[in-house]
Amino acid sequence: MRTVFHEEADHTVDHQVWFALGVLLGNGIGCLLAVFCLSRMTDPRRSPRNRLFLVVVAAWALVETARDDMLFVAATAIHMSDYEVHFFLAPSMGLTVFAVLLTSCVFWLAARRPRPVWTIGGGTAVGLLLAAMSVQAAFSGRTGSAMTIDVAGTAVVAGGLAAVTATAVWLGTGATTRSAVATAVTLLAVCLTVAQYMIAHDVTTDPRITVDSDAGINPIQLAVFTAVAFGVRAIALTIMSMIDEGHRDLELDEIPANSPARRF
Repeated sequence: MRTVFHEEADHTVDHQVWFALGVLLGNGIGCLLAVFCLSRMTDPRRSPRNRLFLVVVAAWALVETARDDMLFVAATAIHMSDYEVHFFLAPSMGLTVFAVLLTSCVFWLAARRPRPVWTIGGGTAVGLLLAAMSVQAAFSGRTGSAMTIDVAGTAVVAGGLAAVTATAVWLGTGATTRSAVATAVTLLAVCLTVAQYMIAHDVTTDPRITVDSDAGINPIQLAVFTAVAFGVRAIALTIMSMIDEGHRDLELDEIPANSPARRF
C-alpha cells in the first residue's frame, strides 16, 4: 500500500499556476532553441562543422531542459511541504552527458538523412530518453524516506512523450516555414510540461522506510541552479539567433526569390 509524504493519504501534488507557467516558459525556451537548430542542421550549404555544432546544441537544449525543469517540478510539486529535502544531482549530471551524446548521434543521423523514417524514429528514441531524464530528476530529491513511482503510469507517459517528440522532430527537422517551427515548439513544450507534472504525480514517498538524506543541495540552492540554467538557455538562443542572422544575410542573395527558404 502506497503512502504519500504529505499529511493526506492520497496524492496532493501542488500545481500552482505560477509554477506551472514558469515550467512551461522554461520548456518553451529550451524547445525553441532545439527546433531552431533542427530546422537548420539539414542545410547542405552549411559546413559539416557548423551542422555538427547545431546538432550538439539541439541535443543539449532538449536534454538540459528536461532535466532542469523536472528538478523544479520535483521541488515545487513533490517536495513542497518538506523543508528537509535535499537534491542529489551527481547521477543526473552523468546521465546528462550520456544523454547529450546519444541524442547528438540521433540528430546527426537525422541531419544526414532527413527522411521520415529517420526523423520519426530518432524523435521517438529522444522522447524516451527525455522521459528517462525526467524520471531520474524526479528521484533526485532526498527526503529521508524511500521514493517509489507508478511504473505503469510512467510508461504510458513516456510513450506519449515519445510520440509527441517524434512528431516535433519530424516537423522541425529542415523546417522552412514559421508555422512548422511554431507547431513543433508549442507541441513539444506543452506536452513536455504535462508529462513532467504527470511523472511528479506518479511519485510517492514511504515514511516507513528511512534513507540517508544528508547529501545534496537544499531547495534554495536548487532554485538558483535552475534559474541560472534557464538564463543560459535564453542567452544561448539569443546568441544563436544573432549568429544565424549574419549567416543568412550572407547567403540570402543566392536564394531564388520564390524559394521556401526565404520564408523562414
